[in-house]
Amino acid sequence: MMKGVVATGVATWSEDQLLNMNRKGYVEECYFTYSFAPVAIETGETGGIFTCVAETTERVLGERRLRTLRALGEAVSGARTVEEACETATGVLGRNVADVAFALLYLLDADGKEALLTSTSGIERGCAASPAVIRLDDDRTDWPLARVARTGVQALVSDLPERFGHLPGGTWPESARMAVVLPIGHPGQDRPYGLLIVGMSPRRGLDENYGTFFKLAAGQIATAVSNARAYEEERKRAEALAEIDRAKTAFFSNVSHEFRTPLTLMLGPLEDELAERASPLPPARRERLETAHRNSLRLLKLVNTLLDFSRIEAGRTQASYESTDLAAYTSELASVFRSAVEKAGLALVVDCPPLPEPVYVDREMWEKIVLNLLSNAFKHTFEGSITIKLRWCGDYAELAVVDTGTGIPENRVAASVRAFSPGQRGEVSHA
Repeated sequence: MMKGVVATGVATWSEDQLLNMNRKGYVEECYFTYSFAPVAIETGETGGIFTCVAETTERVLGERRLRTLRALGEAVSGARTVEEACETATGVLGRNVADVAFALLYLLDADGKEALLTSTSGIERGCAASPAVIRLDDDRTDWPLARVARTGVQALVSDLPERFGHLPGGTWPESARMAVVLPIGHPGQDRPYGLLIVGMSPRRGLDENYGTFFKLAAGQIATAVSNARAYEEERKRAEALAEIDRAKTAFFSNVSHEFRTPLTLMLGPLEDELAERASPLPPARRERLETAHRNSLRLLKLVNTLLDFSRIEAGRTQASYESTDLAAYTSELASVFRSAVEKAGLALVVDCPPLPEPVYVDREMWEKIVLNLLSNAFKHTFEGSITIKLRWCGDYAELAVVDTGTGIPENRVAASVRAFSPGQRGEVSHA
């Protein structure tokens, strides 16, 4: 570069140039921004070179490590299991081989007596430096995991080649010389729930910035593992609640069947007695039997409702469709409320003109929906009117119930149900 400047008289500029410097007893990864500028003499020729040099090592390394931390935070945020969080974390660290020669992530077992190797990067599992299991009740192991787990304070291992022989050096051909063992856990915990071993670059020393990078990485991994564990616990709780719901549904179904059998057996004799014409019953006795029959029917209806609920909960509801004059059927159902509505000083408007064709609906379900909507409207309306409308919309019929009540938020005043004509997919929605 100097010869080029002398020959051409044109200055050069090199930004963040890698220059390995042997200045601290080892070859160090360093970066510099510098220029060579010609210095002209009286003849116009280049008689000298002015060199301006600025070291940019800390900025280059800081930006590189910051990118790794950003990528680490983004990658582990979506982990749903502890294993996924660990694999993702070491995978991201493994992409920055200039700062992370290798990484080993151990998680403690439930008893806290063993550290189990969960994920690695830059080094194979099962070699001398990466055993699958490390006992935490033995301080004589090559990695000081027991001490770090016990104290929660990171440890520096500075003689890796003597302990394990040649280890990966990341970007560089020489073996990593030092590694940092960091606890994975949150402040205030009695002991960490994991341990991270990070092999340092053989061409960098452990300064404050390098150590901060490792601590921030360990903190992000601790958060990811903690979130993954919380997600797994929440999933287990959800599964337990789902199992309880299934048991509840099965219980409702069984009880409903058990109730319906004796009720059916009771209704038979009662109906026979009431239908007996050969020997008419005394008025008082007939009244008692009719009361018993009426309440038995009501109880049977409640049992059937409970059975329907259990079927809905279990996803086993079966609709029985039949061709229906929907306008006439809806008007008939609405008329049930007329006397009660008018007695309350309200107006019931039934706007259900004949439809151009029959509609296939489950009559029992349609009855429940219409009566439920009208009942809610009647419950929350104290003056004005309740209107039920049925309209044909090309390939389906739409039912709308509107009231002038003030007890329901405005966005829930109207409710609609769509019933489709033959050949169309049906849907029912109501507020």
